[in-house]
Amino acid sequence: MGYKHSKQKKRQQLGMDVGTASSQLKKQVMFAMAEALGRNICFQCDKKINSPAAFSLEHKVPWLDSDNPKELFFDLNNIAFSHLSCNVKAARQTKIRSHPNHNSYRNGCRCDECKEIERLRRQSQRKRGIKT
Repeated sequence: MGYKHSKQKKRQQLGMDVGTASSQLKKQVMFAMAEALGRNICFQCDKKINSPAAFSLEHKVPWLDSDNPKELFFDLNNIAFSHLSCNVKAARQTKIRSHPNHNSYRNGCRCDECKEIERLRRQSQRKRGIKT
């Protein structure tokens, strides 16, 4: 049996690629261990994570574009558990803050740059006779 046939057989029996299945299995094992240790508390909202589907691994300090991304990525002290939704929300807020524009302000960013962009947008609208 060749590699390609073996891969197809695994996909057929699992109903998905073996890589996808392995990732799901690892997530379930991590969640079960976190739950058994009482560590299934969200880093972002401090509430209990109740299922593997809601469970995610998070970097407390973003590693991307940091001074030492590889070290920060693999630093176990920089890892936390979060609800997947909280993790995604936190990532969006970080992205919003790093790229100020009028949409960032509308999405909740209140950094000085976004506030200034919003102030200028409103000022421009008032000059054009648009109510803000």
